[in-house]
Amino acid sequence: MKLVVLPYRLYLTRAEELPEGALSAPFFALVQVEGHRTLVLPGEHLPPGAEAEGPFAALAFEGPLPLEMIGVLGRVGSVLAEVGVSVFAYSGYETDYVLVREKYLTLARRALTEAGYEVE
Repeated sequence: MKLVVLPYRLYLTRAEELPEGALSAPFFALVQVEGHRTLVLPGEHLPPGAEAEGPFAALAFEGPLPLEMIGVLGRVGSVLAEVGVSVFAYSGYETDYVLVREKYLTLARRALTEAGYEVE
């Protein structure tokens, strides 16, 4: 299975409202549960003064992946957990994304490659 490192420096933040331009960002994700919003977006799209975690690198599974596919994120998460890399995962309609802190990207690539994944 192949993963592609996307060319974005991503950040996680909370937001009351969507920041201007968020919907036109090259990578944007929103998770909202009971009024709590978490945004994932490039740093240049963060709201002014926002508290944010990052930067993160995004690895995308080459897709499309069938929605019925089982264990894709679990296997990658296990490989990365074994080398001490935490992940933030996001599933889209056609593929899944694994975010790792940018400072651990080299370690994550090496571990995934050793586990049999192709990382581009």
